[in-house]
Amino acid sequence: MDTKTTYYKYDEIKQELFDYIENNDLTLSKALQDDDLHYYVYNQDHFIIGYYNAEQWLINEHGTNYTFEVLEYVQEQSEVMLGTIEKIDNAEKLVNLYAYWLGYEVIAELQAEQEKE
Repeated sequence: MDTKTTYYKYDEIKQELFDYIENNDLTLSKALQDDDLHYYVYNQDHFIIGYYNAEQWLINEHGTNYTFEVLEYVQEQSEVMLGTIEKIDNAEKLVNLYAYWLGYEVIAELQAEQEKE
């Protein structure tokens, strides 16, 4: 599956990981060995801060609003991984949960690529 075309703003979520690696003077290989990597990158701090910023993030450069697509993904992941669907009452929470869940897929994809090498 080509996740770059499947998920909204996948590259931005992935870039968050690369920024963390660079800011902490790590290599990709070393970072991917850390069992707590996902926590540090996608859970320790917010991906987006502010309701307005999150609302704008959900709208692409052509003006298409992806709120419902992002919401569907977050709800699916919550139900599969936690067995429940969390109440999401604002855009900031939605975007941060989206980055959190998609972050697992970003890391898993990079780990799979590393294993091929």
